[in-house]
Amino acid sequence: MLVDDELWAMDKFEIEAAAIPDIEIVGKFDRSDEALRFAEKNRVDFALLDVEMPGMNGLELGRALKELYPDIVIRFVSGYDQYVVEALHDGADYYLTKPYTSQQVSDTLIRAKLLSKRQEKPVFIRTFGTFEVFVDGKVVIFPGPKVKEIFALLVDKNGGGLTSEEAFACIWEGKEYTDTNLSLYRSAVRRLADFLDSIGLSGLLITEKNVRWLNTELYDSDYNRFLAGDVRAINEFQGEYMTDYSWGESTLGRLCRMKDEK
Repeated sequence: MLVDDELWAMDKFEIEAAAIPDIEIVGKFDRSDEALRFAEKNRVDFALLDVEMPGMNGLELGRALKELYPDIVIRFVSGYDQYVVEALHDGADYYLTKPYTSQQVSDTLIRAKLLSKRQEKPVFIRTFGTFEVFVDGKVVIFPGPKVKEIFALLVDKNGGGLTSEEAFACIWEGKEYTDTNLSLYRSAVRRLADFLDSIGLSGLLITEKNVRWLNTELYDSDYNRFLAGDVRAINEFQGEYMTDYSWGESTLGRLCRMKDEK
């Protein structure tokens, strides 16, 4: 996102961005308040902000964007270097003084791309609506619906422990919890663990005796973003959560109440 009251400055960055793969200019704004309204509804990974802006200045906008997206990459630009210390104190990744060259623009965009990629987690899990797991942007095809449902239960636990009894009751509802029937669950769990190993995610599933949980540091999800107060995730939640699974209704009710309070 580009925010500058000088059109030529934004045009210069847009031209350079077109030559760099995987960079998309999602918005250009000459007013900070308009840029902030856009960011509240649209994910922004990198923002180039002019400091001297009418109304809300770039430093104030940068602080507001950091509240929305703590991992956002921000670079301030200005015709003066008097704001450098304050900008860096407010969490800017770097500062660029006008006038700047095309090479400086290109370097800025490449560095922002690297910083953004470094902060991204390769696994993203969608829970709003139908449940899907993505690795590097591609949908994961699980080896069977029960295996996928066990993983969904673990995601719903959000790092909490899932016992065999609890999982069996949810997934094989109505079946008696016996050693014979429990073997169905154990077999599915083994398939899940083997599958995660095969796609390079062996550290994601943690097992200790009869309890399993996920390492939440290794994935991102709309659910976790919602709980963290991410404005975009809150707006994206439209009253649907893991619609594939009836056991998700409890969490759905909690999310609905939380959104009403927000």
